[in-house]
Amino acid sequence: MRPGGARTVLHAVLACVVTVFAGVPGAVAADAPSSFTNAPATATGRTPSGVTVTVRKTMIGKTRVASAEVLTPSTWAPADEFLVPANAKMTAGFMDLYEDFAARPGGWSDVATLTFTFSRPVRDPHLHVFGTGGLSRDPRRGRDDYWPAIDLVGGTPATPAFSAAAGFPGYRVTADSIRPVEVRPVRSTTCGVVYTCGTAKVIGTVTSFTIRLSARDVRYGLGGPGPQLWAAFKLTLAEDDSDAPASYGAASHAITDSFLGTSVTADHLDEVSTAPRGVSAGTDEDDAVTGSTGSPVKIAVQDRTGTLTVPVRAGSPAYVTGWIDADRDGRFEADERATAQVAKDATTAELRWTLPATLRAGPTWMRLRLTARATVSPTGWADSGEVEDHPIQLVVAADAAT
Repeated sequence: MRPGGARTVLHAVLACVVTVFAGVPGAVAADAPSSFTNAPATATGRTPSGVTVTVRKTMIGKTRVASAEVLTPSTWAPADEFLVPANAKMTAGFMDLYEDFAARPGGWSDVATLTFTFSRPVRDPHLHVFGTGGLSRDPRRGRDDYWPAIDLVGGTPATPAFSAAAGFPGYRVTADSIRPVEVRPVRSTTCGVVYTCGTAKVIGTVTSFTIRLSARDVRYGLGGPGPQLWAAFKLTLAEDDSDAPASYGAASHAITDSFLGTSVTADHLDEVSTAPRGVSAGTDEDDAVTGSTGSPVKIAVQDRTGTLTVPVRAGSPAYVTGWIDADRDGRFEADERATAQVAKDATTAELRWTLPATLRAGPTWMRLRLTARATVSPTGWADSGEVEDHPIQLVVAADAAT
């Protein structure tokens, strides 16, 4: 028998642990493009950058999904001390209740495996764990606490590793697991006591990773009416942002397996955004191309044609698009664009611009974007690659010798 009150109690406990999953109930910000759907077998989400993730759930033994809920996005959600970024709670996620697994008092029981598969290879995704754990209570009989464990058991192209980014009080994070430091009888539950809450970085460039959920039963009296384990997750991705002056507009990318230059460093590590954003002009230390001794990159223009060889690291087929502000009006426009397609494993891309006959030599700005799909916009989100902005020096043929 599973009295309806048991689930109500568990909901109340989880609400205390998490405080607020999505800010004001039912409030979904219009500028929050992340989303999730959730069903017993599969959950599907979309990050602000456009990367999608599919979560396939495999039950172990007689486990069943008793409840599959959606954690809606909301910019109202407060910062969370257990998460990095601290405002990760504002994004969408999913929450399941697992029942009927083979609980063993005083022992561990495997509950389910979850495989997270991304539409693009992503680098170092952050897995945010909300109040995952369980409690089953019958006032006449007793209760069971279910301390959770999360084991990292697979991945593509290779199994990644966990690294603790924030939170997880009372739990130890190793390369392949998140497990309680000590399982013991307790008077009440919260984050770090039965339930686990925190952010784990999944280190590696992955198209998928798999976790296994387990539960350790601590029984009081005759125990509760049946085994129950809540599991709630959200995901955020590493992001690279533009750094040209504000008039050029902002561009943001999810960091994947392809990038400009020789490396890419994540920006805005401390805050999730629902809109593209830049960093202060000229502050991004990553450069796709460099000039001599730190001077601006020179682009030679002859017969209205400017060319540039751009170093790339193409883990997948990609496109490199570049804009030069030829008329120096503080905007990147369609007729200032050049695009090159690059094959997997390519190390360079050749860009060729046709520039105005009235072009004047001198300084201006250039934006480079590497993306999995050809892009026609200098601003906005991209679900792959990198953006790099550069102050450049245009050198027309008559000035080439100076």
